[in-house]
Formats: sequence, structure tokens, C-alpha cells
Amino acid sequence: MKVRIQTLWKVPVYCAAASWISFYLTVYLGGPFFIVRTVGADGVTQVSVDPVRSAIFKAALFLIVLLVGGLWVFRSMSKAEIGVSAGIAAGIYLLIVLAQLYISDFPLSLSMTLAYIQDWTGTLASFLMKLTDNLTISVILSSFAPLLFLPFGRKRDT
Repeated sequence: MKVRIQTLWKVPVYCAAASWISFYLTVYLGGPFFIVRTVGADGVTQVSVDPVRSAIFKAALFLIVLLVGGLWVFRSMSKAEIGVSAGIAAGIYLLIVLAQLYISDFPLSLSMTLAYIQDWTGTLASFLMKLTDNLTISVILSSFAPLLFLPFGRKRDT
């Protein structure tokens, strides 16, 4: 198995950058799509989030990140290279999640900062949470989201 050293950083950096972009797209473009404003009889505006439209928006973002990464960004990488690079990214995400779960005085301000780079995997965690109803299992499994890029790799080096 030959892995080019310069490819090791690709998946972790892509996942972090895509998560950061996904976060801001959700904040600035998602609002008009899934925020519902209703004016009550007393003239007070009530703001809520439509869960179906929110899920559609986040699922679309998740799939866009997956497809852009797999079909464009990592198209020159072999499955082995993507596997090693995605393993590094998954390990980083797993360490962050385990620290957030099991360090009792983990700083909230740091968690809020890390939310920018965890947005993409957080989407998967949200969907898994709806399926399993178990937060710990959902966030741990979502840490392995970078491994979803594996099927997009070339079968062998050329």
C-alpha cells in the first residue's frame, strides 16, 4: 500500500473547511428556508423552525459536501490514501467528541468554537439521534463520517 505523504492532510482539512462553510450557509441561507414567522392575534411575532424543511436543508448540505469531496476534491486519490486520510480525520473528530462527552469541565466556549468544524458530522449525528435516541452512540458514530469518502477513491494507483 503506497500512500503519498502530501495526501494525508486532504480529508481532515476538507472536512473542517466544509463544516465551516456548511455552518455559515445554515446560518445565513438556511434561515429564510426553514424559519417560520407567525403573527399572533396580539400582534407578537412568533419565530419557530420547521423541522422538515430544516432536515431537508441539512441533508442536502451533507450530501453536497460528500459528493463534492468524493467526486472532485479526492478524485486523484486512491482508496488507500483516502482511507488513511479519512482515518486521521475520524480520529480527530472522535478525540474531540470523547473529550466533550467525558471531560466534566470541558469549556463551553471551546465547544462553541469547535462547532464550526463539527457542523458536517453534527448533521449526521442529528439524523442518527433521531434513529437511535442515544446521544452518545450517535455522536461517536458520526465521528466516522469522513470514512464515507472511501467509495469515491480509485481502485489502484496509476
